[in-house]
Amino acid sequence: MHQMPPAEEFDRFVGDAISQVRLDPYGVQFSMESMWTIHAMSALSHVEPSGRTWDYSCNAYEDGPINLHALLYKRIISVIRADQHFTLSFEDGAALTIRTELGPYESGQIIAPNLADRFIVF
Repeated sequence: MHQMPPAEEFDRFVGDAISQVRLDPYGVQFSMESMWTIHAMSALSHVEPSGRTWDYSCNAYEDGPINLHALLYKRIISVIRADQHFTLSFEDGAALTIRTELGPYESGQIIAPNLADRFIVF
């Protein structure tokens, strides 16, 4: 739907950690320790510290297994933003890339603990 928000929007996640992963039929929700939520509805890639990659198209009816629990409570050390994706890098060397697609539908959301503060659609 939209390009990723500006890089400054992602600074808040440095030092944070994923505290819960929820798999939906057509998306994945990442709840952060800071109470922010990232909802991915397009596609994502999880690269383990060993280099093994898990790709997921956010369609529970077509995708295979994914190993997202390995990211729980690992500190995020950096966030790299590009026009159609952003990547969270973790303290153990793992990485999580969340993608967006340009088109008529939204690919995800970043939701503040208080919706009145921030609600970003990408």
